[in-house]
Amino acid sequence: MDSNNRNIIREDVIKETGLSFRMWAAMVACTLTLVSVSFQLFFFDRVDYTKGFAPLGVTAFTTVCGVIVVLMMIGWRRQQPLARVMVLILAWGSCLLLIWSSAGIVFDVLRTAAVLGIPGLPPIVDCIGFGTRAISLIAAIFLASSTVHFQRVSLDPSFSVDHVPSKIRSNKRLGYTAFALSFPYPLLKIYWSLGGDLGGGQRFGNHAAYGEIVVFGACALLSLSLVQKWGQIFPRWVLITGGWTAACLTAPMGLLALFGSLMQLFGLEGPVPLDGSAWIVAVVYIGWLFLGLSIGGATWIYQKRTQSGMTQKRKHS
Repeated sequence: MDSNNRNIIREDVIKETGLSFRMWAAMVACTLTLVSVSFQLFFFDRVDYTKGFAPLGVTAFTTVCGVIVVLMMIGWRRQQPLARVMVLILAWGSCLLLIWSSAGIVFDVLRTAAVLGIPGLPPIVDCIGFGTRAISLIAAIFLASSTVHFQRVSLDPSFSVDHVPSKIRSNKRLGYTAFALSFPYPLLKIYWSLGGDLGGGQRFGNHAAYGEIVVFGACALLSLSLVQKWGQIFPRWVLITGGWTAACLTAPMGLLALFGSLMQLFGLEGPVPLDGSAWIVAVVYIGWLFLGLSIGGATWIYQKRTQSGMTQKRKHS
């Protein structure tokens, strides 16, 4: 097959998948993340609260893998089924590590709020790290979006990205799961605020858990709004924006706790100590991962289902 035919096939694959913008956005975000990580490695020292976050070497390696996998998607041909498997393994692995690299962004946001005068965490922010984690999260989103569409269309060229498979038309289980997972963390913080020390609560001081109650209460309300009829009182864009925002903030924190716990098992520094009863904290934080996945899944199905309904209304009007 000559080079002209190969280029035609590659262009067809990109057009079929609708990945052109997502692919380039993922490549740009990965490149910017790599540049930011390079600045951190050579010109900045890590701030104390970021110790236990994903190692910078992992982030740098993952961004390179992200660029490589996008190029593999562009160069993939239907006559290479084995190459498709390699692309998907590398793509989803890169997404996972990019999300881990973005973990801790919640602490960045809360510390930035403290700088602006909102009480909470100490007003000390790792600014360059904050930027790195934010861009890494954006890269993970675009790479995951590209991978999902590539995975579908590489098997079935007639696949429509607006199609919702019949097996997952209902998001109620995901919504109720997210609702249940919204309670462990605020309940633990309430317990600590009342003077409880199980799980290392004495290290956090006796402070009111108003912030946790409000934030996770809103998350619980959002989870039900996505699956209950009364949720229609909220504009569609509010639920979709809120759902994806909640998923992007909670899932990385859960992944941070999961990988951090594994790091400590291998003798490395992790974000949550596992000594004594502190493992309870690790379990609660890992619950954030499943909260993020469930609310993200519920949001995706809600978005596709309501989009399908809007399309049908336009056709009948």
